[in-house]
Amino acid sequence: MRPKSITRCEGNGMAENTEIRWEYDVVEVGQTGPKLTIEVTEELIATYAKAVRNPNPDYYPPESCELERLVKLAMPTMIFRVAPLRRPDIAANNGFTALEKASENPRQTPFSKCEVRWHAPIQSGDSITSFGHILSKEERRGNKFVTFRVEATNQNDEKVAEYDYTCVFEYGKGQNTRES
Repeated sequence: MRPKSITRCEGNGMAENTEIRWEYDVVEVGQTGPKLTIEVTEELIATYAKAVRNPNPDYYPPESCELERLVKLAMPTMIFRVAPLRRPDIAANNGFTALEKASENPRQTPFSKCEVRWHAPIQSGDSITSFGHILSKEERRGNKFVTFRVEATNQNDEKVAEYDYTCVFEYGKGQNTRES
């Protein structure tokens, strides 16, 4: 099935395709997004801790130099900050427009589940490089699911974590839809 594309007429009367929607039928296992590198600093750790309302003083700047540790560990959930999913980037890297970014009839691909595996701690001074790719597609009870995997390594090319993120790309007939 050919994906839906949006066609617009330019001022010269010529039609131009501006986007091809990343619908379930054109999502392919193995499609990959670009790599992203984020530097982990003590400030980034503290900002994240504040944003998620974690009061643990280990994540904040020390009160005095005597208390300062050589390295600050990041909380495990910070993996989502330093190695974000970036679905629209995966779509764009493969020539498509993510459904939530489509210019006409945009829609979400709702979260279904997430499973994280940690391999090494993330700490201040690390450079975390991550990328996402399509791990699997499946249909269950008429619903169509896509599972993404994000893999993250540090500056020593040591895997620090990976997570699988599954979302509903299409609901089965008669199930929760925008039209219902």
